[in-house]
This record gives sequence, C-alpha cells and structure tokens, in this order.
Amino acid sequence: MSATSPRTLLEPGHEAEWVGLNEEKRRFLTPSPDTPPEDLLRRGQRLSAQAAALLRAIERADGRPRS
Repeated sequence: MSATSPRTLLEPGHEAEWVGLNEEKRRFLTPSPDTPPEDLLRRGQRLSAQAAALLRAIERADGRPRS
C-alpha cells in the first residue's frame, strides 16, 4: 500500500482541466442577453454584499482592517 496522498487539481499538470472548469464557470455566471436590468442590479447587489461579508470575515480573522 502506498503512503502517497491523493492528487488534487491544485498540483501542477492540471492546467487543461482548469481551463475547462473556468470556461464552465464563466458560462454559468454570465447572464443571458435578455436578462432584465432589475435582475442584473439585484445580482450585482448580492455579489457586493457577499464581497463585503468576506472582507469583514477576513478582517475579524486577522484583526487588521483592509483598505
């Protein structure tokens, strides 16, 4: 039995897989052209709120505010 750890996508040699994953993510996250502006605004507001919450969590974790 081998004592090696399982390989992950974070190790070198998985660049092609990352390209595919990034393309899939981009397709999933890109709204369709007929998306109403109100939906786009709500989506942007949610993303901004998530980013602000993430920043606050990071600041709480290390005790240093970000600029």
